[in-house]
Amino acid sequence: MTRADVDALTAAPATAEVLTPTLRRRLRSGRGRLIAAGVVFAAAVLAVVLFGQAAQQLPPLDPGSAAPSGAKALVSVLREHGVDVRTAATLDAADAASSGVDPADLTVAVYDPSGFLSTKKLVDDPRIGRKVVLIEPVDPGAQAALTAAGHEVAVVRDASALQNQHILEGSNAGHAVRLFGSTQVLVWYTPSFADAGVAAPATIADVTPPWVTPLVVLCGAVALAAALWRGRRFGPLVVEDLPVVVRASESLEGRARLYQRSDARLHALDALRMGAVGRLATRLGLGPEAGVTDVCAAVAAQLARDPAEVRRTLVDGAPADDREFLELARGVAALEASLAPGRTRPPVVDASTTRVPEPDFVTTREDRQR
Repeated sequence: MTRADVDALTAAPATAEVLTPTLRRRLRSGRGRLIAAGVVFAAAVLAVVLFGQAAQQLPPLDPGSAAPSGAKALVSVLREHGVDVRTAATLDAADAASSGVDPADLTVAVYDPSGFLSTKKLVDDPRIGRKVVLIEPVDPGAQAALTAAGHEVAVVRDASALQNQHILEGSNAGHAVRLFGSTQVLVWYTPSFADAGVAAPATIADVTPPWVTPLVVLCGAVALAAALWRGRRFGPLVVEDLPVVVRASESLEGRARLYQRSDARLHALDALRMGAVGRLATRLGLGPEAGVTDVCAAVAAQLARDPAEVRRTLVDGAPADDREFLELARGVAALEASLAPGRTRPPVVDASTTRVPEPDFVTTREDRQR
């Protein structure tokens, strides 16, 4: 039988059905999971955008803002130095934060970049502490008016020196701690629309109809329910037949090419040896508990050979080149042929013409010695 005949017998039928799922079939079956993943991803992106916008809407020098333009770093340092930092967004809140505090132990820091609080209203308030720090005042006459009213006034001309991104530059931190930390209590006052006597501008939440939020929640619930309804569940594993037949000779030749390409002579020889050792143990009637040493001794006794030479052929010999590899492989084949079934006496075998049998399996020297 020629190789063409073997190929014709082992070839797969032309009309064999391909059972492996295609890309289109996989996409169709996982459509529900893709929809659910898309909904979750969109919700995550929306949450990141909303929280990011909320963080960016904090005003500059906000005591609780960790943004580059915030003042959280300065406030944290002041609190570590024992200063009681209190925040206020209206004049009434600043007065409430100052109540019950000795004026000598109180500092009021005023940062009003939008000019919501008039200088006259600040001067006329009797509850403002004796020491006042104006941060970039909008009214140039605010310092003089407060000084004339009996307050100790300090002015910070550059508010950026107090921001998180610049507080550690130069001596900004030291000057800020000395300026704001000279008393036990610091009221950080940032005026708002309430101090200007006008209504605050409408936000998106104010102009959004009340039915929008329930509608968004309902759409999300419907999308989740659709994903759970149409999504394909994971079922039990099934065995699928391959549409082709792989010949054993192809696997053998492919492994041989890999051994040859990597010069793995010892691994290839080990495959031949282990297959031969297993067959020799069976032919000699040795039990499954017999080791390689027992097989070598039994083969040497049966063939009246030198045990050291038999062990070198089946175990210890390591080929340094292709010539030694072929010699050892032919020696393994000769030992196996000498104990072929039906032989009553050891035959004389020509190792140079003996065909090397195909390996049963591959193992390493460590596995054999175990």
